[in-house]
Amino acid sequence: MASVHFSPDDARNHPPYIEPELVYYGSYKDDNPPIRLRIATGGAGQSGLLRALADGFIDDHVEETGCKPFAIAWIKCDTAGSFNNLASGAVDLSITYLPAAEAIAMQQGFTDRSVYAWRDHFMLVGPNSNPANLEPSTNVFDLFGQLLRGAVETPTAVRFLSRYDKSATNVKEAFIWTTIGQAPWAYPYSNLYHRYNSFPFQALEAAAKLGEYTVVDRGTWYSVDEWIRDSMTVFRKFFSQKMEQHDSDADQTMLNPAHVLVGTWGRYKDLANAYADWTIRDDGGQKIAREFTVHGAVLYTAAPREEWGMKLKEKL
Repeated sequence: MASVHFSPDDARNHPPYIEPELVYYGSYKDDNPPIRLRIATGGAGQSGLLRALADGFIDDHVEETGCKPFAIAWIKCDTAGSFNNLASGAVDLSITYLPAAEAIAMQQGFTDRSVYAWRDHFMLVGPNSNPANLEPSTNVFDLFGQLLRGAVETPTAVRFLSRYDKSATNVKEAFIWTTIGQAPWAYPYSNLYHRYNSFPFQALEAAAKLGEYTVVDRGTWYSVDEWIRDSMTVFRKFFSQKMEQHDSDADQTMLNPAHVLVGTWGRYKDLANAYADWTIRDDGGQKIAREFTVHGAVLYTAAPREEWGMKLKEKL
């Protein structure tokens, strides 16, 4: 699974150091406690959910166990980087969104536990001018077909921005393109397909400035600056106001399921497992995930109860 070579001995004894994007202290910042957990993820850090989860876990764990205060570091990376950092021992936990890849990570031995943490949801957005003339549709594949038709009819006006970075978002849009028999990235240059390798916030801002269509997760959409949303239209919402009802629908093409993976060789393995346990507690991580709001919008839904503690190796 990991795209880097790693040695279990190196991961245990000589893990690489990566500078944290942010460090979370809960209510104990004035105590300047040491970092005890390092969590690799991308969008959840940018939206602020990781901060809410980290602060909540620190406060609850210190109060419930009487342990000394500690800090949690966010290691900023996309889903592919999260797997690599877990394999190298650079992080204790990762938050990823690709169940099949997570199962392979379990097989390869650099994670030994996975818990279903929450659900995010993808959507297709684009410029208000809608140069592709997208029509309302209940089928995301139809919408991508309309994008392709628009690019043929007006080749310089219709463009689709891809993060092209092996992130969960990139994998999702690639799945949709190939399902309709297209692989626009296969051409040296494509009028339609714009490769833009960046993190979610930066990619969405670029799409807004350039007047391009793109796939984005709900967490990112509601967390960016308001001018970005004002300049774009949501052409397909893959959720309803009662998102739990949508999540139970048969068509979950645009579901973005988040799992917390516990690294096999973490230095503070007991604490990492305690974080995973707390993440799936109804009064812990689940409460924070389902109540987390940005700009008045609830971003996520809780994980399905029946899958909270399921280990991926049981699915193989």
